[in-house]
Amino acid sequence: MRRLIPPASLIVLATLLMAGNAFGWSFAVCGDSRNDKNGILPKILAEVERSSMEFMIHTGDLENGGGEKKWTGFRGRTKEFTKPLYFAIGNHELHDGGTREGFVRFFGLPRATYSFDHKNAHIAILDTLDWKSTGDTIAWLDNDLATHPKGRNGIRHLIVAMHVPPRTDNIFPHGTPDNYGEISGKLFKVLKEHGVALVLCSHEHMHLVDDWNGIKVILSGGAGAPMVFFQQYGYYEIDLAGDTPREIFHAVKP
Repeated sequence: MRRLIPPASLIVLATLLMAGNAFGWSFAVCGDSRNDKNGILPKILAEVERSSMEFMIHTGDLENGGGEKKWTGFRGRTKEFTKPLYFAIGNHELHDGGTREGFVRFFGLPRATYSFDHKNAHIAILDTLDWKSTGDTIAWLDNDLATHPKGRNGIRHLIVAMHVPPRTDNIFPHGTPDNYGEISGKLFKVLKEHGVALVLCSHEHMHLVDDWNGIKVILSGGAGAPMVFFQQYGYYEIDLAGDTPREIFHAVKP
């Protein structure tokens, strides 16, 4: 006689299957693909395309300048990539006639600062370039994270991505104003208050994983721009299978 599975066991089994589907996933992050004379970005895209990673975030400086001509060239280099590709605006997007409004319009973004949900993660992407209104950006982030807290609608991970990294004990981003340490402190307060575990950025042409007083900051600026000495080209895979995000560095040879 065939034994029937008790209803309670079915519920547990279904919960485990749903958890495996929601939690066992990853995505890619890279930045600074400008001046890509070695074809690094196409290799990154091809690897991510072949992998189980579900999308990629590019943290800015797509090309060595902005405007539709440069962005059209970038779109041509990425046309074979079929997975979602999200962007943070970089400082080089505003060179050579590029504008924030043009960037948003060309790539079909809701605005330069925006957010989205994917499975059990809420990801906010910030415009860190307009220093005069950075306070407004941090206020927007505070409200966005309050609207998408951990535990609501299955959200387990809160992640923030941007081009220019915050100033930490180990990261001193170039081209920032004198009060950028103060701005970073205000950002840190909001991130900590809402339980953000991970910040993704680039701008510096290197790779670094920093512990910012309990918040992990991953700097990944190796998608094609000239690298700092002794640094490798490459990108990070962000694995969200556990309670905290785990990074895996993938080197890419020129």
